[in-house]
Amino acid sequence: MRFPALQTEEGCIFESNAILRHIARCEKSGARLYGASTFEGSQVDMWLDFASSEIDANTKPFLLAAFMGTPVAPDAQAPLEESLAGLELWLETRTFLVGERMTIADIAVAFSLQWAYRLNAEHGEALAKKFKNAYRLYNTVMQQPKTVEVLKQWGATFGAVKAPKKAEEKKPKAEKKPKAAEHAEEEEEKPAKEEKKPNPLDALPPSSFVLDAFKREYSNTDTRTVAAPYFFANYDSEGYTCFWCRYKYNEENKMQFMTANLVRGWFQRMEHVRKYAFGIALIIGEDKKHDLVGMWVFRGKGMPEIVSEVVDTELFDWEEIKDVQAEKEKITDYLCWEGPTIPLPVLEGRCFK
Repeated sequence: MRFPALQTEEGCIFESNAILRHIARCEKSGARLYGASTFEGSQVDMWLDFASSEIDANTKPFLLAAFMGTPVAPDAQAPLEESLAGLELWLETRTFLVGERMTIADIAVAFSLQWAYRLNAEHGEALAKKFKNAYRLYNTVMQQPKTVEVLKQWGATFGAVKAPKKAEEKKPKAEKKPKAAEHAEEEEEKPAKEEKKPNPLDALPPSSFVLDAFKREYSNTDTRTVAAPYFFANYDSEGYTCFWCRYKYNEENKMQFMTANLVRGWFQRMEHVRKYAFGIALIIGEDKKHDLVGMWVFRGKGMPEIVSEVVDTELFDWEEIKDVQAEKEKITDYLCWEGPTIPLPVLEGRCFK
């Protein structure tokens, strides 16, 4: 038996990517981990191969240096950077590697990048800064609650850190080429039914607060003297709900540009909610030690289902603002990105409107 291995009722499966594929095929929740179509399934396979044959292979010199003391050749960095340059270009216009949701392609590539960032002590941080889109993807996967849970269970961290002294029994992964077409088509049929489900927000009674009108005020007038007073004069607590939000893993925010990338990815995945939401996200504190906080307005009472389904939502603690008028000063400061109720200096802000 080779490791890593998965014991199933039918028998054992070994090698990381084979296990990933098996889990994705068996997944029944509609998450589309193997893509939403036959073509996307093939793209997932493409990136699994890339993770193994490009990133893992080009990281091997640093793995051997960290665990066995083998000297690293002077030109060992170049092939790795060439691979990451291709990944960087692909992610220039994409949040995820395949489609609009996370798949096992993102997971495989992120954990291959984990070796590149953690074992390459001399160049790991430089790689993160040079290939920002690749690091954004890596950061998105690594900050998923389940990923954080597993990493903490094993005492692991993520980012460009020095390699541990004891070797772990992890080897470059061998590839198997399964036939994914049938399974990808089965996965495709389920989400189609979900997409046809009517949005309950569209069935709500008309509200006296017109969100688009407020967005125009916010975009075209002075925030503190015009847009904020407009909000409080017209806000309808029966038709809308406001929330504070705070990122759960603020202690892990080490670089401002990475946190900004996290916000950009979050807002991209909220695109289908734009009609029903307005939000402010603020990065407050210092460049290498800061918090991500925000204020949101959502259509309807409570947290809308289409918002709670966005993968980033569970990365935040949410607190409903019960009395908007009582929180007028703090809400105004958040809308203005400055003010005495914000406890730390605002490094940058982003508006979802």
